[in-house]
Parts: sequence; C-alpha cells; structure tokens
Amino acid sequence: MALATASGPSNATAPTFGVAGTRRWILPVATFGLLAIIAIAVNPNVPSWMDIGLQKWVRDRYMWTVQNSNSSWIFTGVFNPLSDAINWLVESVQWILRTLRWPGVLALFAAIGWMTAGMRAAVSGGLAMAGIAVLDVWEPAMVTLSIMVTAVGIALVIGIPVGIWTSRSDRAERIVRGFLDTAQVMPAFVYLIPVTIFFGIKYPPAVIATVIYAVPPAVRLTSLGLRSVPTVMNEVGESFGCTSWQQLLKVQLPMARKTILLGLNQVIMMAFGIVVIASLLGADDLGNLVLKGLQKNDVGAAFVPGLGIVLLAVALDRISTGERSTSTRPPLIKLPTVERRTGTLIALGSVVVAAAVAKLADITAIPDALAVDISGTINDAVGWVQDNLRKGVPIIGGTQAINDFLVTDVLEPLRKFLVWLPWLLVVVVVAGIAYLSKGWRLAVGCSICLLLIGTMGDIPGGADGRTHLWDLSMDTLSQVLVAIVISVAIALPLGVWAGRSDRAQQVMRPFLDTAQVMPQFVYLIPVLFLFGVGRGAGVVASVIYAIPPCIRLTGLGLREVPYTPREAAISFGATKRQELVKVQLPLAFRSIMLGINQTILMVLATVIIAALVGAGALGLVAYEGFTKPIQKIGQSAAAGLSIVFLAIVLDRITQAWGTSPEQQRRS
Repeated sequence: MALATASGPSNATAPTFGVAGTRRWILPVATFGLLAIIAIAVNPNVPSWMDIGLQKWVRDRYMWTVQNSNSSWIFTGVFNPLSDAINWLVESVQWILRTLRWPGVLALFAAIGWMTAGMRAAVSGGLAMAGIAVLDVWEPAMVTLSIMVTAVGIALVIGIPVGIWTSRSDRAERIVRGFLDTAQVMPAFVYLIPVTIFFGIKYPPAVIATVIYAVPPAVRLTSLGLRSVPTVMNEVGESFGCTSWQQLLKVQLPMARKTILLGLNQVIMMAFGIVVIASLLGADDLGNLVLKGLQKNDVGAAFVPGLGIVLLAVALDRISTGERSTSTRPPLIKLPTVERRTGTLIALGSVVVAAAVAKLADITAIPDALAVDISGTINDAVGWVQDNLRKGVPIIGGTQAINDFLVTDVLEPLRKFLVWLPWLLVVVVVAGIAYLSKGWRLAVGCSICLLLIGTMGDIPGGADGRTHLWDLSMDTLSQVLVAIVISVAIALPLGVWAGRSDRAQQVMRPFLDTAQVMPQFVYLIPVLFLFGVGRGAGVVASVIYAIPPCIRLTGLGLREVPYTPREAAISFGATKRQELVKVQLPLAFRSIMLGINQTILMVLATVIIAALVGAGALGLVAYEGFTKPIQKIGQSAAAGLSIVFLAIVLDRITQAWGTSPEQQRRS
C-alpha cells in the first residue's frame, strides 16, 4: 500500500517501493538512467560558456561601495544611523559593567543564576567569572561580554518571533530555511567584507556578523519546540476556547520552554564561536589577544584569553538554561526556603551592595596576588604532547599515523574519485538521491544548486593554469563527507548516552561547551602540533566544532520522549535496549535528524578554518578575499556561494530523511 509523504500537501510525493509501487518508480529510474548515460557521454568538465560572470560583477559592486561610502543615501540614511545605534548599545553595556566593577559583575551573574536555575547555577556562574578575573583578562573580557550581550539580545529579538512564524506556517519555514542556511554556512570572512564597508569598524560590524551567525539556531529550535508540542495539549487548549494568541502564550511556549532555552544556549555558543572576528575589526577584546598569540605562534598566550572566552560562555550558559536541579539527594548545606519574589529582591540587593562596596573601596582590578599566569605551563604541555603523542609508540603509531591514514587512504582517494567523475553525472546522482528522499521537487532544487556551482567560473592555479570552482567544490565535499561521517559516528552514541543518563549529561556538558565556544583559531594550534599541516588537521578541527549540536539534540530528543509509550513497552516486557531501539529513537528521530543537520552545517561553516591549516579548496579561496579584497573579492564570493549551495543540498536531503516516514523507504 502506497504511503503519502509526511509533512503537508506542499511536499512532493516520494517514490514508493514494492509491488504496488513498481509502476510508479519505473519511469523515474529509467529517466535517471538515461540522464546518467547522457552525463557520461558529454564533456566531463564544466563548459566555459556556463560562467555567468559573477566574479567580475562582485568586484565592480565592491569598488562602487568603496567610492560612494561617504556620499550615497544608503550609507548616510540607513547604515550610518544603524551603526551609531549599535555602537551606543555596546557602549551602554560597557558603562554598566564598568559601574558594577568586577565584584558587582560576579554578584550579578550569581544572582541571575540563582533566580533562573538555583544555587548550583549561581555558584557555577560566579566561579566562572571569578576564573576570568584570576586569569587577569577582565577588561578585554568585559568588552567581549558587551558585544555578546548586544548581539545575543538582537539575535533573540529577531530569532524567536521568526521561529514562532515558521512553526505555524510550512511555507514560511521553507522560505526562511534558505536564508538560515546561507547565514549559517556562508564563511564569515566572505560577508565580513561587505559588513565592514556598510557598518565601518570596531563594534557595529562585529555585532552584525555575530547576529548573522547566531540567529539560525534561535529560529530553528524555537520552531522545533513549538512543532513538538503534543497534539493533545493543543486540543485541550482549543476545547477551553483559547484564541490562537492564548494558545501560543498559555500552552505552546510553556511546553516548548526547554527546547527554546536550548536555542538560547546555542545562540550563545554560536556567538562565542565567532567572537574572534571582532578582533579583526579593531575591538580590544579577548579575540584580539587570541590573534596576537597566534601571530607569535605562542600557544600559551593564545590559550589564556581563549580560556577566558570559554569561562565567559560557561557563565552565560549556566545562568541562562533555566534548568533547576532535580536531584533527590539531600544538599550538603540546607538553606532556608524563601519566596521567589523575596529571593529576587535579595539577589538584586546583593548586586547593589557588592557594587557599592567596590566603589567605596575603589576596587578596580583583582589583586596581583590572586592573578595567575598559566601561559608557560600551557606551552610546556603542548611541547610534551608534540614530542610524545604525535610520534606515539613504534608499532601502533601516534596522531601522525592517524593523520597519514586519514589523508592517504580516505580523503585523497575520495577527492580524486569525485573530481574524476563527470560533473553532470554528479548532478544526476545527487538528484536521484534527492528524488528517492522526497520527490521531484527536491531533486530539481538540488540539481539547480549544483548547476549554479558550475556557473561560478574558474580561478588562477592548477596544472593547466586555471582551476574551476567545481573541482574545488568536490575537494571540499570530500572533506565535508568524511568529517560528517566521523562526527555522527562519535556524536550519536554519546547523545544516546547523555539522553539516558543524568550523570553522563553532567560530565559531557562542560566538554561540549568548551568544544563549541573555544575559538577555532585557538585549538587549531594544538591540532596542528598533533596532526601536522593538511586536510587531516582540518577535518579534525571541523569534527571537534561540529559534534556538540548532534550530541545535545540527540540527548534532548530522547529526554523529551513521553513516558507513556515507554511505560507501555516496559509493560510488554521490553528490555532497555528494545525500549531504546523500538520506542525512544523512532520518537526522537526528528530531533536527532535536526542535530545531524546542524552538524552538517557547522562542518561546512568551518571549512574556511580548515583551509588555514592546509586543507585548501573552497575555504582557502573564500579566505583570500578578506586578505586581498580588491584583487580576490569576486573569487571569494563565488567560493562562499559554492559552499552555500553544497550546504543547501546536504541540508535538504537530510531534512527529507528526518521528515519522511520510515515506511517510504521500505519495500
């Protein structure tokens, strides 16, 4: 019996296999077979007439903006006032932080943590901020915090309403998804150039770049949370006569609270992951110290401010989750119970007292006796790791042996195979996979994206003097596919473990925070020491940055499975493994696929970072546009768009796997 596709009338019908569906898929198979034969027969290389001249057009537009930045109305009437407003917001936050001084800021974080998530969050947030003071990077940390508070606030103001809109309209979700994909996977160095032209330097472009990168998780997870509200809860609200607005405020948003808070968490993580960009624009923040250390090849000098970024992110993460401890164990210290309003007043009062004491005592910086310098210790540790772990033992080898295997036996053969394939055959094969996933509409969309890569033109280089961006796209695709497979293979088991064990979740959480918020530039140096320069190091760096969303969303999906179906399975004698495989994983499949989706997008978003350690391909071309905008801005834009088109193809296909019923792919 043929089954319809999952998500509404707008979706094209995917093929159905088996006896009843045989006649329906004979024509598609014959069509794709004929197209494959034609693709093999024609020119295996992209013809030159397909070049649409995008690179020249981008160069011309860039030169126009440079020449008219002080005279055109678009600058004087739109971008300049907006830049002034953002600058005022950042400086206002800095003024508040300077007025509170470090004791007041510590008290503020502890107070917010206590009000939102209890004593444990208060202690964690306060200790993380104290760690920043001890590392003696307080002033640049406050600059970073002011940028992040402004950017995260703007991202939430934009992201949550858009997420509510997309949760209520499939058409809106399809429209917005393309913008989200572009924002999340477009290499930051590509859109940093026009952002700098339109908004100047220092704080405004840093905030805008961070907002662009941080809005997608807020939209996606708000939409996911609202769409995951059980139908029975919506029906209960409707039975009581709730209007659409009341249904949203009284039923859907409270039920989706955990997922929306996870969206806030991901917004913060994304924002901190890109915070180093602010230092490229003249901001005296932690990212500036990171880059100075990297320029000197001093791991310790780069690691200390990088650790400050991590501690700042952990502090914000702990006070913003809103998850109070539910442990049944008695507390070590039993505190008196107070009403929420009274506790709020006490918490805010403690902040005022701490700030007042700091001002009266003229406490501006942490005493020198409490500050510590760990840069030397970090450099010693890195040297030991390089000497011992990279070489390893004679038979088994070390990280260098892993790198050699990854490059020689996996990445290079896959790259050569993809480049060797006729370009039209790649388009046909991907279109066939898309058709089997969801239908003709997805197949046509993926084909158009790949054909658009063919129109991006070529660049100087290669054995023949010119290299087409299609070949570089296949090189990037090989690295992305390997990184995705490794990331998912690591993340899924860990996510399942975190979803079924509170202790495992608590242990993993700081590591996930560290992996996701540590600037990629910081851990690139230890990765280089361990794996050497090349594509292997780039893949490892991408994996480290990409696995946290998949782990988090897999664990969240398993934890949000209703207890009723689990209880029914247990009553029928299901073992824990059967309960997981037959009940929890199928019901959490949508959340898991969203996690895989986010992993794919984050891998593509970090290919430019991989290029900085020798991975090359599209990422390197995109980065060169930032270093030499006049000469290579066109090439950079074409490479960035090629990355976006690859991301859209991978995203749409994996999204189709997550929304189509499993029976559609069975006979």
